[in-house]
Amino acid sequence: MRTTFDIDELVNDLQPVRRLHIWQPVALTALMTMIAVVSIASIYGLRADIMAGQMHPMALLRAGALLLLGIATMLATIATARPAVGRNNTGWRWALAMAALFPMTALVLAAIETSVSLEALHMTLGMYCVKISFVSALLIGGTLTLWLRQGAPTSLTQAGWLTGLAAGSFGTFAFSLHCPETGIYYIGLWYSLSVAFSALIGRLLVPPLIRW
Repeated sequence: MRTTFDIDELVNDLQPVRRLHIWQPVALTALMTMIAVVSIASIYGLRADIMAGQMHPMALLRAGALLLLGIATMLATIATARPAVGRNNTGWRWALAMAALFPMTALVLAAIETSVSLEALHMTLGMYCVKISFVSALLIGGTLTLWLRQGAPTSLTQAGWLTGLAAGSFGTFAFSLHCPETGIYYIGLWYSLSVAFSALIGRLLVPPLIRW
């Protein structure tokens, strides 16, 4: 058994590594999100108020919240593959807290009203929302995962959660441009489920795929 090592031998074994640029995953994620938006618009159409140039305030709020959450978690995901000393990557938590206002508001209103009609939840359309959003999230999350494999994530679990959150947010945003519903109960339940489901799938599937 060798008890010493040769520093020159170690140096000779070093291989150059291409530097990861932040614009690459940002551009790829934006491209995949745009593809999802165009695909949904081509197959199912856009909301009537978007086509008329007068977007409903609630639809605008939910789209903005999803975009902000997607951008914040995407940047945090990218940061996991580019570890650095002293870098603070907790901003995504504030975006998540902001997005959580939708389901929290729905819960508070449900508690005040004591009863919520199932018609307000639109079960059939809600399941449709989760399905289409998840298909879009797979496209976006898969692309982001492929890029992560080039990096050196220091926390595989966190990278999995963040990838799923980013993909789910952008995927649900793409569907929101078609979704005709603007009720707080519908948004609080089904949009939250869409993002949460994608986050869970990201937690389960991404870490084994990006392990060193």
